[in-house]
Amino acid sequence: MKINRNSHVPMYRQIADDLQRKIQERVYETGEQLPTEPLLMQEYQVSRITIRKAINLLTEDRLITIQRGKGMFVNAPTIETDVMNDVMNIDNFKGFYETLIDQGIDVRVRFLEFSEQIPPKNIAEILNSSTETKLRTIERIFYIKDLPIAYHIVYLSQNVDEVQQEIIDKLAEQPLSKLIQEKFQIEEIRCSLEVKKTPKHIADLLNIPPGYPLLTLSRTFIEKSKPYIVSLMYLSSDSYQFTIKNKSDGSSAK
Repeated sequence: MKINRNSHVPMYRQIADDLQRKIQERVYETGEQLPTEPLLMQEYQVSRITIRKAINLLTEDRLITIQRGKGMFVNAPTIETDVMNDVMNIDNFKGFYETLIDQGIDVRVRFLEFSEQIPPKNIAEILNSSTETKLRTIERIFYIKDLPIAYHIVYLSQNVDEVQQEIIDKLAEQPLSKLIQEKFQIEEIRCSLEVKKTPKHIADLLNIPPGYPLLTLSRTFIEKSKPYIVSLMYLSSDSYQFTIKNKSDGSSAK
């Protein structure tokens, strides 16, 4: 595209509109990295200040996200999660992976580590453990192309010793939610949504500043009145929308 320097439309707006068009037409796809500032300056034959103004417009419209030290990436579309049916439905709850796949979003999962860790105090209390006892953990990062969009850590209670290795062994082939449903008779799911400051080691993985506030989703899975698993997700995209839907069962009160 050639910039019209005689137009009443500012040059940075023309550039932002052109980049938005390319995103909508999937010239740049979700999670894909945009050209660097110098390349955009060369392409549009404008100054760095003009490019940055255009980028600011795209950022304000949540079309792109800037990853520290990595560059600019096309944001994910709005990811809608039904709290009652997808998050807390005991009979058919979903994990983050299935939620994205169901919405046609191509997601990649990177396993970071299967390890034993001393849990934070609040996690230890939930799982009736102590802060001196190590628990088995599973850590993962979710990506859309090269864009990290979520960090996930799972804490396994000592009460699941008999099946925890089987869960770990099968996790590369099956979603965690399906494994939980297969191995446990879940009778209660406790859920909380909270904005937390991101610890440095997680911030580094998500390419955001340490302490940056992120929305977190925590779920505790309970069988026979015992909490067995705590799942904690840090969501790094601005594209999440949690909804609550209360559907009629078709019957009427008498």
